Amino acid sequence: MRRRSTGAVAVAACLALASCSVTRGDGAAPSGPGRPVPSITTPTSGGGASTTAAPSRPSDEPPTSGDPLPDDVPDSTFPGLGDPRIDVSSEAVTVRAAPDDPEISGRARLTLRSTVDEPLTSFTLGLRGPQATSITVDGTAARSAAADGELTITPGSPIPPDTDVEVEVVYAGLPDQTEFPGWGMPVGWQADDEGGWFAMSEPDGTATWAPVNDHPSDKASWTVALDVPRGVTGVSNGRLEGGGPTRTGDGRDRWTWVEDEPMASYLVLAAVGAYDLVSSEHGDVQVVRAFPADMSKGDRAAFDPIEDILDYYASQFGPYPDEDAGAIVVPTDLGLALESQTRPLFGTDGVTGDSAPALAHELAHQWFGDAVTPETWTDVWLNEGFATYADWMWTEHDGGPTVDDTARRAARSGPADEAAVRDPESAGSFSAAVYEGGAVALHALRQTVGDEVFLRILRTWVSTNGGASANTGDLVAIASEESGRDLTGFFDEWLDQTPQPDLPR
Repeated sequence: MRRRSTGAVAVAACLALASCSVTRGDGAAPSGPGRPVPSITTPTSGGGASTTAAPSRPSDEPPTSGDPLPDDVPDSTFPGLGDPRIDVSSEAVTVRAAPDDPEISGRARLTLRSTVDEPLTSFTLGLRGPQATSITVDGTAARSAAADGELTITPGSPIPPDTDVEVEVVYAGLPDQTEFPGWGMPVGWQADDEGGWFAMSEPDGTATWAPVNDHPSDKASWTVALDVPRGVTGVSNGRLEGGGPTRTGDGRDRWTWVEDEPMASYLVLAAVGAYDLVSSEHGDVQVVRAFPADMSKGDRAAFDPIEDILDYYASQFGPYPDEDAGAIVVPTDLGLALESQTRPLFGTDGVTGDSAPALAHELAHQWFGDAVTPETWTDVWLNEGFATYADWMWTEHDGGPTVDDTARRAARSGPADEAAVRDPESAGSFSAAVYEGGAVALHALRQTVGDEVFLRILRTWVSTNGGASANTGDLVAIASEESGRDLTGFFDEWLDQTPQPDLPR
């Protein structure tokens, strides 16, 4: 996520689209080719956790075993999210929605397994707003109870350890529109300015429109099918099956998007409305830009640099970690942007002149935050500090100030003076500490180990942990190994103490 207050980066329009096509929801030809995040004062509740393999655990949390167990992932920043007793490997959800209709209905199929050592008698999924009308586990009806945005599901028989089961939840109702504490806006399913809907879900908004194990320590592959009135477009992550919608028996359009790479639940995208899908091929990557149908050609051009930015980052951090890329602009002012996997989300206010100032930041998240996701929200600096630093690198590469000048200017502002980078207060408020403070810490690392070793650390971080969740301790281990020195004390000074030391020369 990029806060508007971090400053603008002028991104020049560079690479022209090759093999470009445009698809509209009605089949017609197109008419033309961060509100700053305030402090969060109250923790959230409801949600879940899942990974494609046994879910990784924060290094400071004990492993779980037995039943009953606490049904929330230990997380000092956003407690009350995720069930550590289950691991969801895949989720396929069909959501029926329509512009100007606030109610939705859906069917979700989750493949999950128990992570505990004894038969699991119950587990939880987050679902805030819509009500479950039917729940089965491996085809057998399960009992459920809903409270505080969470479904407690009791299968007809306990789930054996290390055994996959399929959970199906049928649900309907109004997605929760409660404002996220301190933000002044809902997180999750919400209205745009043109009668459509979209989901902006960091940290726990996916549970407003789909039952989910809602914690970044667990990642899953996703299929999102958006069932909408004929002529309306549905947009999500990954690859559009069949290149367009299929017609349902009742004459509606179903847009089915598949993201095979493991994805944290807060990165799942859904948008329903009047969009043009502009598709192109860039090497082995399919790039899809989703624009409001009435967005001008000039404003669309702000997203032309996507391919150049991806190429530059690939040269620095290793290959792009997915087969799909792009962006979506939703027709409303957001004041921020979000790194939805493969397709970062922007508001119409995310375009300034001929550029999208947050574009390089959000694309960097495809490596840092999306491919490698933090195990707990306290380590969100691994997302935002890395993306901020990558943005500085792109700015220098694109002819702007040097990374060193930008880092020293940021350091002088004292971004971590009030709370350390890894303080839960910093993470919970998405403060400057996790953005500029984290990026300044990375520049200090670069100044300490040298350019070559620094880039090797970043590449190894992605290649080792891509598709999974990791923590700061994992980064310390990689940095120490690649540099040939114990950097535990270095990271403690820069991440866990305040104020930060002076940047080395």
